[in-house]
Amino acid sequence: MRIAYLSGAHIPSRGANAVHVMRMCQAMARLGHEVTLHARPAGENAKGTAGSQTIAADDDFAFYGVERCFRIEKQPRPDVRVWGAFASAWRTRRAVLAGPRPDLIYVREVWSLALVADLGIPYVFESHWAPSHLPAWQRAMERALLKRADCVRVVLISEALRTIYSLDFPWLEASRTVVCHDGADAVPATTTPRPVLGRRGALQVGYIGSFWPGYGVDVVEALARRMPHVDFHIVGGDPSQVATHQTSTAGVPNLRYHGFVAPSALPAIYADLDVALAPYQAGTAHIGWISPMKLFEYMAHGKAIVCSNFPVMAEIVEDGATGLLVEPASVDAWVGAVERLADADVRARMGTAARTRLEDEFTWNTRASRALRGLDGPLERTP
Repeated sequence: MRIAYLSGAHIPSRGANAVHVMRMCQAMARLGHEVTLHARPAGENAKGTAGSQTIAADDDFAFYGVERCFRIEKQPRPDVRVWGAFASAWRTRRAVLAGPRPDLIYVREVWSLALVADLGIPYVFESHWAPSHLPAWQRAMERALLKRADCVRVVLISEALRTIYSLDFPWLEASRTVVCHDGADAVPATTTPRPVLGRRGALQVGYIGSFWPGYGVDVVEALARRMPHVDFHIVGGDPSQVATHQTSTAGVPNLRYHGFVAPSALPAIYADLDVALAPYQAGTAHIGWISPMKLFEYMAHGKAIVCSNFPVMAEIVEDGATGLLVEPASVDAWVGAVERLADADVRARMGTAARTRLEDEFTWNTRASRALRGLDGPLERTP
């Protein structure tokens, strides 16, 4: 099947959404599909876009550590709010029409979808955001697009988000929705000697992700202050964010900021971590339905996980089996969980169980297969 994947992502960038679409395109190609990814180039600073999240890379495939098994086409977006989005979407439409006609359009960006929905090509819409949290005009646009006859599937990132869609769009048939959590590719366990990020003999605890409000970087910093015998590592953030946090924690010698690390280089970081943290807080706008990619990467590397105890996280982490779920805002609870994981046997048991569940349920190939299941046959539906 020939698939046009309309992402809206900047390639390359620091954003997790770019990692997501690159991995999904690789997985779809691995399943035997002919995939073209439509994205935005790095270096743009358009209003409302990734802006400072973009970076430079000589080879997009090498940067993300994915196979060169699909095509990438990039359409720039002018630096003008609304009009820029429309112009970029129009360029995407032209690019889709210029190549061989797709059998299916897979899209994560509503502007591009709005300009290709009339082409008579079946499409799948993947949503990572609750309609009720969108501006009224965007919610209306999405509603209209999902009601069209060519919308053959809506992919949602959690059971919680599917529940939200069933309430916001009660006319949306359950048969057209499918839950596909984020994913990762399993990383085999290895006995190769590890690099040393911190002090020899000290427990190595890490957070890999962004510095957005509510993502819990401050929790990691508080833990470092409370646990001087443990080494803490924070991977991510743009240079200005890292510099600000380094200044505020200058007197904490067991805390190290690594800055942004290319996805292809992250395995070397994971190799030296004993425990991985996901300290999301209640202030995070999408905490009710989020499916954090970092959790699946932690599982893929067989790490012992400590995660904030929100209902949506329990869709991914089984408390006491594949990780520990703790009270988000209680530093005492986080300290207790890290201390529990100082036991190497406990870490090994949970890390192995997490990797096994990842291999069984959450690989990118499994996700792509679930998202596309049954779509290589007749795709018509009754409006």
